[in-house]
Amino acid sequence: MGAEQETGACAALSGPPAAPRLLQLLRRSAGVSVKRCKDKSLEEALVLSREVSRELWELDDADVLPLIHCVLALQMEATCSSSSFHKLEQIIMKLSEGKESLVSEEVSKLMRSLVKCKQVLCPEDLQTVCMFIEESHLGRCYWRHHLCLLLQLVAATFNSVLQNPTARNGEWGYITVKTCLQLFQVMSKEVAPLVWSEVESSETLQSILGALVQVIMGKTANKDTRLLAGTALSMLVNTALQPALGARSVLTLFQLFNQGPGELRFGELKVDTCAPSPDGLERLVLTRGLLTCCKNEILSSRLESHPHQACLLLDVLFPVVYALNKEQKDHRYYCFQVFSLWLQRIQENLTTIWEVKEGRILAQNSELLHQLTQLVWNNAESLVEGVSEFVHSSFQLLLEIYCLECKHFEDPKRPLYEQFLQRIILMPWQVKARYFPLCAVLPYVGTEKVLDTYQDLPQHLLNCLSTNHLCPAASEVYKAILQQQHKEWAKGKEQVTEEDLAQKWALHWLPTLSSALSSPVSILQSNASSYLLVWTLRLFPSSYPLLAEAFSSGDTAQLRAWVTLLNVRKNITGVLPSDSETVKRLSCCLHSGEENVRLAVLSLLCGSPRTNQALSEMEIRLLKEFLPLNLNCDSSSFRQLFQASVKKALVRLRDSCLSQLRGKMHKAAKKSAETDPERPLAQAVDFVEWLLQLSISFLTPGSNYQRKKTALLLLAAVLETCTDTWSPEKKKGQPPQNMTLLLNWSRQRGCWDFFSQRNLLALLSCLQDSTNEIRELASDLLIRYFPPVFPESIAVALFECAQEGLSSPRVQEAEAGAVLMKTILQKSDSSILKRLFPEAKSASTLECQSLCFTQHLLFLLQAHYTLACQDLLQAASTKPMHGPIAALRRCLLEVPEVAVSMLEGQRRQSWQELLGSLVTTLRDIGAFLIGVLQGRQGPSASQQAAAPSFADMGNAIGSLIMMGKGQEQEGEEDSVLLSEEHSLILTCCWVSVKEIGLLLGGLAEKFLPLAPSAGPELLLTLPILKMTANLFQEILLKCRHWGAVEGCSMGFTKFCAALLNHPDAELQAIPGTILAQGLDLLSGPRSSSITRRAAGFPMLFLCILVGEDSTRSRPLLAHCIQTLLVLANTPLPQNWDQTLDLPQVSALHVLQTLVRGSGLGNALLQYVTPMMSLFLKALGSPCWAMRNAAIQLFSALTTRMLGQKRSRDDSRPQDGVSPQAFFSHYPQLKDILLGELQSALEMEREPKEGRLRLCPSLHAILTLLAKLQPGADSLDSISTCFLEPLLQLAGNPIYAVRAMAAKALVPVVPASEYGNVLLRLAGDLNKPGSVLSHNALHGQLLQIRAVLAQALAMNCLSRDARLSIAQQIEGHIWMVTPAQRCPLIRSAYLQVISLLVETCTQSFVEHIQRIVSSELGSLGPGQKAGSSDVQRGSKTGWR
Repeated sequence: MGAEQETGACAALSGPPAAPRLLQLLRRSAGVSVKRCKDKSLEEALVLSREVSRELWELDDADVLPLIHCVLALQMEATCSSSSFHKLEQIIMKLSEGKESLVSEEVSKLMRSLVKCKQVLCPEDLQTVCMFIEESHLGRCYWRHHLCLLLQLVAATFNSVLQNPTARNGEWGYITVKTCLQLFQVMSKEVAPLVWSEVESSETLQSILGALVQVIMGKTANKDTRLLAGTALSMLVNTALQPALGARSVLTLFQLFNQGPGELRFGELKVDTCAPSPDGLERLVLTRGLLTCCKNEILSSRLESHPHQACLLLDVLFPVVYALNKEQKDHRYYCFQVFSLWLQRIQENLTTIWEVKEGRILAQNSELLHQLTQLVWNNAESLVEGVSEFVHSSFQLLLEIYCLECKHFEDPKRPLYEQFLQRIILMPWQVKARYFPLCAVLPYVGTEKVLDTYQDLPQHLLNCLSTNHLCPAASEVYKAILQQQHKEWAKGKEQVTEEDLAQKWALHWLPTLSSALSSPVSILQSNASSYLLVWTLRLFPSSYPLLAEAFSSGDTAQLRAWVTLLNVRKNITGVLPSDSETVKRLSCCLHSGEENVRLAVLSLLCGSPRTNQALSEMEIRLLKEFLPLNLNCDSSSFRQLFQASVKKALVRLRDSCLSQLRGKMHKAAKKSAETDPERPLAQAVDFVEWLLQLSISFLTPGSNYQRKKTALLLLAAVLETCTDTWSPEKKKGQPPQNMTLLLNWSRQRGCWDFFSQRNLLALLSCLQDSTNEIRELASDLLIRYFPPVFPESIAVALFECAQEGLSSPRVQEAEAGAVLMKTILQKSDSSILKRLFPEAKSASTLECQSLCFTQHLLFLLQAHYTLACQDLLQAASTKPMHGPIAALRRCLLEVPEVAVSMLEGQRRQSWQELLGSLVTTLRDIGAFLIGVLQGRQGPSASQQAAAPSFADMGNAIGSLIMMGKGQEQEGEEDSVLLSEEHSLILTCCWVSVKEIGLLLGGLAEKFLPLAPSAGPELLLTLPILKMTANLFQEILLKCRHWGAVEGCSMGFTKFCAALLNHPDAELQAIPGTILAQGLDLLSGPRSSSITRRAAGFPMLFLCILVGEDSTRSRPLLAHCIQTLLVLANTPLPQNWDQTLDLPQVSALHVLQTLVRGSGLGNALLQYVTPMMSLFLKALGSPCWAMRNAAIQLFSALTTRMLGQKRSRDDSRPQDGVSPQAFFSHYPQLKDILLGELQSALEMEREPKEGRLRLCPSLHAILTLLAKLQPGADSLDSISTCFLEPLLQLAGNPIYAVRAMAAKALVPVVPASEYGNVLLRLAGDLNKPGSVLSHNALHGQLLQIRAVLAQALAMNCLSRDARLSIAQQIEGHIWMVTPAQRCPLIRSAYLQVISLLVETCTQSFVEHIQRIVSSELGSLGPGQKAGSSDVQRGSKTGWR
């Protein structure tokens, strides 16, 4: 019996009044489907059960038994929600007080009935068992006594699941492994003898062990299941009676993975294993499981079979961890998580490991220390989401382990800290990865050394604050430095004052912080106040007067800084000065012309550290003065911040009023000078009423968009804060429980009539606004807060307006009609439906508002479609189809009651028939519209495989217009009217196609999961789903309009995801079939589609692949990528036609679409190397389309590998990676790129018949290298192999190659070698008369300028190095004299000199000035500086 039936059966429960009240709450919980509503009812029931526990204890067994049945039935339905189950378990424990045996017997009956007569447990049964073992004390006791039975059932289930591909790859396989994990963890004492005792060893457990090993080795494609199996097997290791036995079993497992199939001996269990999976994930799975939950004594125990003091952590697990991080490219997140876990376990077992190893493990020159530092630095710049957090913890753990070891072995020399600090300093400030290592090393070297060594740190922190993605990192560094400084300055000093500490802080940071807070750069000022100022005032509160004095002037920047300072101080202390000078200055700021200043004052007035701190009279007066004047702002961000600040003030008003009403502030009221203790309460209520009326007054039709939008935002803040509407979808921001007190008090004063007729009409007028933001916000307020049913007259009038809107050819008006329909649906009852639909056939239909509305909209859509088939021009003008489709999408997908109605058994068939009819109608409409645009109608419309060209579509629409007007094709005199009609038809077609895609995708996403495969037939049957898939194919293959393709793609992605994640194997196969058909179609040439990059064809593949479950192995992605690579690498036919879409070109377009799409993310990183090889090959193709597609693929690949460029002016992405990290992630790319560079150099040395031999891939390779960030690697770095080829490219005859080679040289050269490389380049410059190649000389100067600029920016050149470089450059002054006739060389030399002007001798600088002045003075009229009779070298240079 279900929970609702049980609660119904308990309705006649007799006993004290508490029992029916408890039952009522339980019934309410059983009757709702929204989790927050259910949890709210259960929480109230739990509180009540605690309050009346004595009354329940006094009940007879017969009286309490139905209540026990009710709670247990609820538990059985709450097994998928641990929070709900836990609350019910607490109620059960209250009911069992004094009746333990009764409740225990009922739980036992329930568990017995769960597995009675079952050989295999379904997923729901396994989930129930898991939850009772994990959360239920009585359930745990039952299964502990029936362990053998449960093991037999689990073993049989496991064997059955592994034989079914769908089951083992889905939820069933996962929950089976989870059950094993629960058993091994909770019942370890009972399981241990079955594993380790020869007498009690269990064949059942042996079968389970074999199944777990199969899962780990790749029997399932679900990655999460494999990871969980590794954890379960590690839990089984934990049951070892002795640590050595557990360690021996782990060693046996790794030997099995390395050696191949054979017999596994695990304790007394023996398992024959099959061949391991070749993906290598099995080692990751097992290692992660061991490091996550294996006992420390097992991990750190000595391995008896190994010589030389070996232990599991160091000698078995670390080689695996190191290899995983070097080899695995598609599981980077988990690989580095394993490394972080390994460091954590090393720290926990450090003392034991020293004993086992009999010495240090991180000696200065040890291989282990070298490998650890290499791993953390190589991954520090990883772009994989989540890895950075593990990198941060790994830095801290490594340094802490090193420190503990140095202390233990009394080693005063700790060079690792200095090495880390120097490497951090040599990294560019744009690299985010440098800041968290700096935080980690700071406590070990001290702030004084850091600031002395790294003098540019304050300026670099300000640079970071000007770049949003670097702000958190800079904030962490600043906070760590201030905390460490406070600790250092206060250490050993008993009477140090806050003023003294503030003065010390000011010496280091006051100029930096004050300049940031008063900066004209708004992002710097905002981030400095949000990140730096807060920590400054928290750690050094006496710094406030020092900062206030710095902002005492009256200019705008100083005023904003002053307000910001007041705001932060108020949020920390809760105090706002109210002296006349402060009030006068605040009033001046409120009327400032700068938005940021006004927002800062508003935030100051509204904010407070305590939400129940009442607004002062001054704050209320200033707000009333400020708010009406700022409703007309154009800035969207201003409106959002404006609303957020006002909401803070409303929360303060509400909470302070409630606090006063509860009597908590009576004492404060009596002590105040107020004669009326209710005056603060009345002021708060009056302010809310004033704000309500202000908002409503600007919702009139005559108000502009800005005022309406701001007024709606303010109204939303008022309704959210000052009503008692509970929103189940919100986790926070719910109204207080005693909100009714305040509402009643306010209404007694005639205030807070939020839902008056005037307010309702004002919001209804907004539903017909021309902007969707106004309509959506007004509709949301009406649905969320206003009474559940509209007045009948208003509902009828709105319905007529909605009908008119849906028939409008204007998209905005049709969307307004759709929003109106959705709003009316959610605000109607059966009586309103009788007025709206008098023709309804049955009363049962009227009882279900959503079904009735959907049927009406479907009939309306069919009527519009019928008219379109007869006369599309008239239909597009008077009854377009996109209006009803948009209304159906909103009513079906955005109204929660629709899904609830579909789950009701008596209406299920009606919904199934309606959805089938709807999809069929949409299929017909889609085919009709596509045929119209192809110039075909009827059955032959779908015969064309490729998208029609824009010209073909124009001709087809023109023919339709002529037919509709009854004219011949040649009649063209009415061109103006023709253009308008053409636009009507085109809009009708494309918007309708887009809406069809969105609706069909939403239907599959929302309604496919409603019915499990074992239950009744699906709401969307298999034929309907196949029909939908075919329609999506037609649209994506035959559409060229990007808006339609984009909308259809969004829907198709949802459709594929719903199918691929459905348990039914037949449904899962549909996307794979579409993919195979697309790949087959791709392999043959199609009609011309050169523009629009193959139209919507690539999106077909992207949508299917994005829909794959990211936790599985993505077989469709692997198959698609491999097929595309093979196809794109196929040589072009000898007689290829450039007017057709070649399969190779289409494959490249599909690949670049997949790489550029955000949905696949890191899953594509493992294919980067073959795609890069393909790109380099395609650049040499004789086909322009191949080269064009290859360049687009290259752009997408560089963005995916290096990150998005943060600014237009920056040539490199600010969060790019260093060469060391880049080639560590993609080691094969190094040889590929280096080989291409060598080939280019060979071609350059061997000109053919006096002509240049170009290397098409050369510039792209240089561009990729130039996008890398300079690193702090040593001279033996893997990237330095590019140094010599890049230096040789200085003589390339192509100017662009020379310039890009100079840029590429910067990241390749280690920062520590900048000085040596510059001296080498300067020393290789030619003397006068010995120039063999002007190209080479120009390239050398470009390289000197690029490397020198970077070295000076990083401040990594000593003064002696700068002097030596300047001396060498001064020796080649001939390059700027008339003796050098090439203007490019003279310009490049002057640019180098400009970088060294402060280091050059005074006489040399004066000489340069005379030469330049003489050159400029000799220019004739109209002649430009740098012009010469020799211009041949400007592009290709001289030889």
